[in-house]
Amino acid sequence: MILTGLSSIPVARASESRPSTWCNPLPIPDYPVGRGVRRVPNGSETGGDTLWLSPKTEQYRELADPSALWFEGKWYLYPSCDLAWVSEDEGLTWKHHPLNVRDVGYAPTVVHHQGRFLLLASDSDLYASPSPLGPFEKLGPIALPKESGAPGLGDPMLFADDDGRLFLYWGCSPRAGIWVMPLSSDDPRQPAGPATRAIPFDPVNQPWECVGNGNQNPNMAWIEGSWMVKVGRRYYLTYSAAGTENRTYAMGCYLADNPLGPFRAQKHNPILRTPAGLVTGTGHGCIVAGPRNSLWAFYTIRAGIAHGFERRIGMDQARLDAAGELYVPEATSVPQRLPDAEGAAESAGWLPLNDGTRTVGSTDAPNLVGRYAADNSLTTWWQPAAGDPHPVLTTQLLALSTVQAVRIAWRDVGLDLTKGIAPGPFRYRVEAETSPDHWTTILDRSDSPDDLLIDYRETPPTNATRVRLVILGAPTGITPGVADFTVFGKVEEK
Repeated sequence: MILTGLSSIPVARASESRPSTWCNPLPIPDYPVGRGVRRVPNGSETGGDTLWLSPKTEQYRELADPSALWFEGKWYLYPSCDLAWVSEDEGLTWKHHPLNVRDVGYAPTVVHHQGRFLLLASDSDLYASPSPLGPFEKLGPIALPKESGAPGLGDPMLFADDDGRLFLYWGCSPRAGIWVMPLSSDDPRQPAGPATRAIPFDPVNQPWECVGNGNQNPNMAWIEGSWMVKVGRRYYLTYSAAGTENRTYAMGCYLADNPLGPFRAQKHNPILRTPAGLVTGTGHGCIVAGPRNSLWAFYTIRAGIAHGFERRIGMDQARLDAAGELYVPEATSVPQRLPDAEGAAESAGWLPLNDGTRTVGSTDAPNLVGRYAADNSLTTWWQPAAGDPHPVLTTQLLALSTVQAVRIAWRDVGLDLTKGIAPGPFRYRVEAETSPDHWTTILDRSDSPDDLLIDYRETPPTNATRVRLVILGAPTGITPGVADFTVFGKVEEK
């Protein structure tokens, strides 16, 4: 579908340079269609899947359960549903590098062990490659334990210790918990010892584990998403619970002095839980040592409109407190700067400027549904009316402000691979009202070749009272919904 822009608007192409900040959800290109709906036509019966949030099926896009690797000055990101993405600038921008094995199962894990990279996912074979980007060769399945109570190979994590030993952590079930088993370094498909439970379901002492937006179900947790990181001589085993479809989805942590345990729960638990705001359901991810000896959390973000598995990805710095316990200070949703020489990241100081009650689309009146693009939620959206030749979304700023950046979270309304309606670039301009009724282009993506479901861009510092999104094009058959249009910057002092 090609949409006509406003020809009467003066256009001066705004130049773009490499950003100095990043913002969650991460602007990762080429989000894949959800793993479970690629062959499901829109409007069909849900088949009893209780994670559907609408009465009929609807295709959606999905990335989740990120596993990250900092290797030779680059981030390598391996999320569920497709592999892989690389950042050469510490997470400011990402590029898709498709692997020869791209969707091996949910919750992939990659570890560098004895000169090669091992890849494993839920219920998948084990793969190996001399490079983090492959090609990966199939080695075969890991021999699972026969111990009573051990779950199937869901949400696996491979951990290589400093001494060359290799370990498997896994578990994705309502109550079975997280398990650990040593693997043979010579043949990592084979156990090198018995399997033991590392983390139990503990609703009494860890009530945040219980499923539900109110953590109300004491009989179920979905303990899953294990990840091991070693800092100094201490081992930190993180996990997630409360259900990925819920805004209360969170990460917790147990400690040990040995990779096999025994493990004890931190006093500081959960280590990341964000039930309100734009970025919620912050669970199932990884904690990884990154540049300048910093620790980073990559995690899942809830974005469920059609289905509970409709998710995005975020990243933030992790830290150790004075007692040596692991935590993530917050899941940020405003622009952040990279760590300084001391390894500490910080906010850019740019805050949301939108007056959400006065955000209006070109076809809103009198319902003002444009506010759904500025209501601090990924689960509501604005879209132009059918046949609207000039889709525009205008947001009033809280006061005269200096605009520094914008974030757009798109929604592919009508996406349906079974009918050949596929994702692709959204094309647009962002314009600022620099004087009454005079609009200046501050961001021009009218020729964008990039498929970005989340698009975060810095702009030239511009004083404005209103900002508008002019939608110029969308993939054929797709109506461009806007789940979030946030303008960032600073309010001018009077």
